Amino acid sequence: METYVNEYIDFLLKTKATSIAYANYSASHLRKLIKFFEEKELKDMTKVTRVHLDEFQQSIMQKTCASATKKSILSTVALFFRFLYDYGYIEENVGLVIETPRKEHKIPRSIMNEEEIKFLLTLPSCDDLMGLRDIYIMKLLYSSAMRPKEIFNLKLENIDLKRNQAIVRRPKNRRDHIVHFDRYTAYYLKKYIKNARPWLLHDKTSDYLFISAIGTDLSSSSWGTYFRNKYKPIMEKKFKKNITPYAFRHTSATHWLDSGARQKRDVLPYIQRQLGHESLESTAIYTHVAIEPLREIFKKYHPRELTLKNLHKIPSPEDIISPLEGEED
Repeated sequence: METYVNEYIDFLLKTKATSIAYANYSASHLRKLIKFFEEKELKDMTKVTRVHLDEFQQSIMQKTCASATKKSILSTVALFFRFLYDYGYIEENVGLVIETPRKEHKIPRSIMNEEEIKFLLTLPSCDDLMGLRDIYIMKLLYSSAMRPKEIFNLKLENIDLKRNQAIVRRPKNRRDHIVHFDRYTAYYLKKYIKNARPWLLHDKTSDYLFISAIGTDLSSSSWGTYFRNKYKPIMEKKFKKNITPYAFRHTSATHWLDSGARQKRDVLPYIQRQLGHESLESTAIYTHVAIEPLREIFKKYHPRELTLKNLHKIPSPEDIISPLEGEED
């Protein structure tokens, strides 16, 4: 069975030109399939039937992992058997029996308000290069609404400080797109590139925008760990919120939608382009958390907020107690 998996991974890397990360994820998912078959004492992939895959699907759906993880595992298995069928390893595409769960559109958690994000931006120290670097990263995360992974994949050649924009290479949907950031963020980035970045590099060289404390390329995972250790506990203690680097993206999109809706502009398609969403449905999630315009409309037009509020007035405790106190025994 491992032979077929290795053939498929080789196909992904050489023919489909997928990333190494995607190929590794696929391999890890398929190992779950192999382990399941081994427990069933099934050693020949060509002997797998629809009944076997239906049992595997049921076992995955019963797990407590996230729906997105279940969808990823089952989609990988379905594509794997399609590959086996297309290349003649099996006579029937038994993977057609697999039905992936519908994608859940959950409302993003830990959206920061203006007070919270302003406080967060005051936490990095301006007296050292690491603190300044963190300020620049946070400002760019919030202004551009890029994914943390996209931020740390930026190279100097991807930044255009004259137009206040950056080119995101091969993002989640594998399509390059342009993101914009405000002129204040551009001003800070100029300072970082000119003054802070050379000192962080020491005597080393790098094409990437953000650099670690030891002069190497800064990865999303390493800065994420650094953020969770240094800034997250402070935010949890003060605001009772679980803030991660990804929260900047959700916060930026929500604030943008809030502001655009107040001005009665249809900004959703523009936010979609900024976020790099392939489907407008993904961007529409933020309409559920951008509630300020809804609150304003409610106060302005809901009948209980206008003349009808007196029609169903509930008496206060004083209205009931006072007459009772004046009654004689």
